[in-house]
Amino acid sequence: MRRLMLGLLFVLLPGLAAATDVPRPDDSRSLQGLEEARILWDVTAAEPDTLLARLGVIEQTWRDLERQGVTPRMVFGFRGGSVRLLTRDAAERDIEHAQTILQIQSKLAELARLDGVERMEVCSIASRRSGITQADLVEPLVEVGNTFVTAAAYAQRGYTKIKID
Repeated sequence: MRRLMLGLLFVLLPGLAAATDVPRPDDSRSLQGLEEARILWDVTAAEPDTLLARLGVIEQTWRDLERQGVTPRMVFGFRGGSVRLLTRDAAERDIEHAQTILQIQSKLAELARLDGVERMEVCSIASRRSGITQADLVEPLVEVGNTFVTAAAYAQRGYTKIKID
C-alpha cells in the first residue's frame, strides 16, 4: 500500500504543481538583450527512457524561451546509438521498449511542429554502422553526411551545441 501511495505521489505531484499559479523563476538576466536563442541539440542518448525524458526537457526549454519572449531556433543532430530508436521498425525490434520508442517518435513529430524547430538530422556514419538508410527513418528525420560537419556549420551560424546523452 505504501508503494502504491508513493507511486501515485510521483505521478500526481508534477501535475498538481503545474496546475497551481506558483510563479516560475525566470532567466531574465541571461536572456537580457536576446531576441532569439539558437540551439543545436547533439543527441547521442541511446537508452529509450533517457531519450524520452531528455526530449521532454528540450520541449520545456522551447516553452521557457517562448514564455520569456525569446524566439527559439533549434536543430537536432542525432548520432551514435540514438539512431537505432528513430526507425520505422525500432519498436518491433525492441519489444521490451516498444511503447517508449513509439513515444519518442511521437514526441519528435510534436517537436518538429513547434515554431523555430528547423531541422532534425541523423548522421549517416551512425546510420550506416547500424544498417539504417533514409528510407528507414521516421519523419521528420533527414540523413546528413556527418553531423560533426553540420555541427561546425551551425556553430558558425551562432548555434550553441548542447549535448544530450
